[in-house]
Amino acid sequence: MVHGENDRQVALSHARKIISGAVNSIDAELRVFSLREGAAEHCGIDVMSMQAEYVFDWAARILGGIRA
Repeated sequence: MVHGENDRQVALSHARKIISGAVNSIDAELRVFSLREGAAEHCGIDVMSMQAEYVFDWAARILGGIRA
């Protein structure tokens, strides 16, 4: 799961709760994008490609595909 540090629509605590509840997944992880690095708004709207690339690389790693 990805989340922005400055997300004003969904609290970070909700993301943490979802990840902590994913007890049957060894691959569940939370990546929080900071204000300093960008992609810190809701859905990473300020730099959408950063969150997208992270998710795509995660999926490629899990599924054995090619990573950027």
